[in-house]
Amino acid sequence: MRHSRAGIVFSGCVALALVASVAWLAIHTTRLAEGRADADEATPAPPAPTVRNSAPAIPSAYADLPVGPATTLPFIDAAGRLQLGAKPQKVFGSQMSVAGWTVLMYERADRPGPVWIARRGSPTIQVPGLWTQPVLSRDGTRLYALQQTGDETSALVAVDTTSGEETDRLPLEGAPVATQLVGTDRTRAYFRTGIVPAPPAVPGSDEELAVRRPPVNAWKPGDATQKISLPLGYQDLIPLRRGVLLHNPGEPETRFAAIEADGSLTQPGVDAPLPGSVADSPDGSIVAIAHNPGDPGMTGYAPERGIAVNMSTSEHIDLRVPDSVEKVRVVGFESDRSLVLDTSAGSESWYLRCWVHTGSCDRITGSSSTAEGRQIHLP
Repeated sequence: MRHSRAGIVFSGCVALALVASVAWLAIHTTRLAEGRADADEATPAPPAPTVRNSAPAIPSAYADLPVGPATTLPFIDAAGRLQLGAKPQKVFGSQMSVAGWTVLMYERADRPGPVWIARRGSPTIQVPGLWTQPVLSRDGTRLYALQQTGDETSALVAVDTTSGEETDRLPLEGAPVATQLVGTDRTRAYFRTGIVPAPPAVPGSDEELAVRRPPVNAWKPGDATQKISLPLGYQDLIPLRRGVLLHNPGEPETRFAAIEADGSLTQPGVDAPLPGSVADSPDGSIVAIAHNPGDPGMTGYAPERGIAVNMSTSEHIDLRVPDSVEKVRVVGFESDRSLVLDTSAGSESWYLRCWVHTGSCDRITGSSSTAEGRQIHLP
């Protein structure tokens, strides 16, 4: 009996030691993952989804944030060069978007014009032809854009971003203005076609005539198009890597839904605020949403400037952006865990790196504004 009790006590001690070891390992793994200079300070646990801004407090000003390492995202340096890998590249056009390590450059989205593609480790190429509404796939491997093919015909064209060569095209009725590219995921482009502009308003009438909104279709090169049925009266969607965000014009909330193989959407689940800008992590598990303090419909989430939403667990993590920030925009994810925000407070501006599993933010080295302008610019 005495041996039995001793065995129980010994087993309990071993169990407690194991729990302590796991807890220690979890804390130090988090510190390493964040890459923070203050590694001796324990990283605070993320707040529960239903408890907003309880602890730690949101900082007041930029000075309250530590300065972290330089960004790994593509950027324009002070000399106006595109930093994308070892060798700076020339910038073309006036507009730019990024997906992964692919940079798309163009003049205007609403008019036919040239496009250029830069990829890490490769020289910039100009894709032959004139293009309207150019957009990259979420992984940066494909360009989708519209081309006029006749007086009343057009095509949605898929282009390989490595070679610049066309891989497939989808013929469409009507000029490019009759089609709206809604967005992309990793393999498909989402679009509405057959758009009819609203007729002129009747003189003396206050009634607004709406633009006809055709259904959303998804097209994967090599396959037929699929009609996407929006459930429960939703009118708009934002494609993501793993699904879509559903929302209605003017409403402050969005709901997440996954896409089935037949193109249908699952029952909407996770909810999040929608004004402002949106991006999802490379693994598709986290969606980050940022907004300005003056955006309408955000009283339920104030004073947060940004929120990271876990698409699997519904957990909301407040991004601890300083209270003084007046403007904030999601730039993109550096990794599955780190997100970059473009922020400004009065005449001062910084790019912030926020960690989506804790909400803590750093100022990115070399990203502050100066008297001569911004040191770097991220598309």
